[in-house]
Amino acid sequence: MKTDLNTLLTTLYVDLDDHVLPGLGWSRARIRGRKPALSDAELLCLAAAQHLLGIPSERKWIRYAHKHLAGMFPNLPG
Repeated sequence: MKTDLNTLLTTLYVDLDDHVLPGLGWSRARIRGRKPALSDAELLCLAAAQHLLGIPSERKWIRYAHKHLAGMFPNLPG
């Protein structure tokens, strides 16, 4: 299952980052403040994974993501 999830998230990330977000003119341009730790595509991938895995609790999700997805998302919050 982990390999399938990794493949899905990689494919989703590439599609979002290369095609979907630029096509929408989506940008998190910031004038002030520090740079976000996660890109828009990473954040959307994590939200999709949480939904697909059916983990409603944010606390459980962060724990799961740190344990199983830290290699793909090294800048996870929490």
